[in-house]
Amino acid sequence: MKRVHVTHWAAAAVLLGAALPAQFAERSALMGSGEPGVDCSGRSVKNKRVRAIHEPDASRAGGTGYFFDADPFLAYQLGRNLNFREFRERDGVFDLTVAGLAGPMPDGTTAKITANNQTSCLGCHNLPQGNPGGGPNFHKDSGFGRNTPHYYGGGIVEMLAIQVREELLSQLDTNGDGWVSAAESRAAGASVSATTGPRGESLDFGRPSLSRGATGTPSFNNIVRVWYVDQNGRTVAGASEVDGVSTHGYNFELIVWGWGQGTGRSALNPTNRAFLWDPWKAHGGLEAYDPSTMNDPDGDGVSEPTLAGAIQFPATHNAPDLGASSHRLGYSTDDPDGDGYLNEISEGDLDLAEWFMLNAPRPAFAGTPGEYRRGVAALDSLGCTDCHTADWTIRARSATPAGRRAVGPEYAGDRRFFDLDVTWNTRTERLEGKLVPLYDKVGASYVRRHGAFAVRGFFSDLRHHEMGEGFAELDFGGTFNTEWRTPPLWGVGSGFPWGHDGQSLTIEDAIRRHGGEGLASRNAYNRASRATRQLVLSTLRKMVLYDIETLPADIDGDGKIAKQFVVAGTPTGRERFNAEWLFAVPVQIQGLVRNFDGKLVRSFAAVNLDAAYGQGLPLRVDSDDDGWPDVWDAAPAMAGYRDGVR
Repeated sequence: MKRVHVTHWAAAAVLLGAALPAQFAERSALMGSGEPGVDCSGRSVKNKRVRAIHEPDASRAGGTGYFFDADPFLAYQLGRNLNFREFRERDGVFDLTVAGLAGPMPDGTTAKITANNQTSCLGCHNLPQGNPGGGPNFHKDSGFGRNTPHYYGGGIVEMLAIQVREELLSQLDTNGDGWVSAAESRAAGASVSATTGPRGESLDFGRPSLSRGATGTPSFNNIVRVWYVDQNGRTVAGASEVDGVSTHGYNFELIVWGWGQGTGRSALNPTNRAFLWDPWKAHGGLEAYDPSTMNDPDGDGVSEPTLAGAIQFPATHNAPDLGASSHRLGYSTDDPDGDGYLNEISEGDLDLAEWFMLNAPRPAFAGTPGEYRRGVAALDSLGCTDCHTADWTIRARSATPAGRRAVGPEYAGDRRFFDLDVTWNTRTERLEGKLVPLYDKVGASYVRRHGAFAVRGFFSDLRHHEMGEGFAELDFGGTFNTEWRTPPLWGVGSGFPWGHDGQSLTIEDAIRRHGGEGLASRNAYNRASRATRQLVLSTLRKMVLYDIETLPADIDGDGKIAKQFVVAGTPTGRERFNAEWLFAVPVQIQGLVRNFDGKLVRSFAAVNLDAAYGQGLPLRVDSDDDGWPDVWDAAPAMAGYRDGVR
């Protein structure tokens, strides 16, 4: 049997639980306790709601910098629980109006979404349940809705987008000041491109030159969003072009989250952090305060990296609580929605939730390497991979000496701290995982390597394409759109339904809807032999998601999956991917208990909850359980859910 002890544990994993479905409200009680908040499957949120404190100093126990440095699996789990937590009225969920319309659409008046309609990210991202999955259509832009995407591999998506931006910028910004002047745009070539890897293909991202030569706008691929800057590279709010008077150049980002809003409007969010606070506000009425996004000392519209390492784009995306009257201890005392609840989502909450998204495991291929190669060859023969680019490489971190100007792109490297390599075992006929550390242990610290990483089976070029009538949308306000982002195909086999609008109920129907720039591939598919079509469909169906928490996995690095994995002296069943067992203080499960029918069942409730989840750490202590840590709470012995006192 395998044993993981409190005093010694190996490289690592993520998430918790067993295969039973469960709610994601707080359920921290032990089976047999007589309390209502029990979940013997272990999948519900165990830790209580305490606003996390953003703290770069890793020596301050309980701050987010401490967790990233000394207990990164607990940081992951806390971020996971924020993603899936069902927020309550006492947490400030919803504004004053539930299920109201919010907007606007391009016409400036028509409402875009139904706001204040979800208490949790899990309300939409719920397939498979309790994972960073996809889910149902939700009412947005059109009466046909939007298909909720999964965000397995979300960190890889973000890293590739930022990498492409850096590569494009390095070709245009010849003086290295971080923005593109009118003169630099005139000197640029007819188009600007990014490569998928050291030996990969070159992808055209559009025309960087200005429409009138010295003035005007560039014409990038629609996934690129541009803002305009003055002669010092500082953002000029509200500017719509380079005019040579108040604006003298531009800067840009890639908007990788969202299907696409139409020509000139890109999509929704450029980073995982924005992908968190935006829907938390739009769908949950929870307003985030995030100085990390606004940390832009030179005013160029690009922030310093967050604790997780991602630059943000305050030129276009600001968290809804600006903290005009922020408290000296680091939280906002504004109340933008007027509901009486302050600092509903803290900067530290975003640190943890971003950490979860950064490290979310990627999808898998449920077949053999040979089946994958044959399937990719078939997709390639039909022209599918012209847009659904199979493989990318995350470049290793650039090594520019201190005080020296960078020559060429400045890459951040792979910022994750682990990878879960999931493959198909032909002997057991199941997916199995292997934990791959992307860190070095230096004393008590986990130091990320920021190396290169080969991204296999991604299947997107990170561009927008005109897709013709089959994917046309007439939105609420009457705007017509046929331009959409190329969705990564990894996980597509688990994606029911398909298409930006979820109107395709089979993968084949989604293929046959392709028009516009996808028309040639659709026609090639229609002309192909039955065997080729079946090979393509079989390959796509094998690109799957999986339940992370029950995935059989080697998490201790001994090369095998134990039939009986022991944690803190208690058998837990088959070895699997569970972050709780890899905390600095691993969760000890309740174990075998008789249920009310008199049968022995294994309860995965935690018997050492406070110690394992760090609820006694100085920056996490919340004595009155009101969601405000004592160090922020003016009345730590009296519950005050609104601000710590009231």
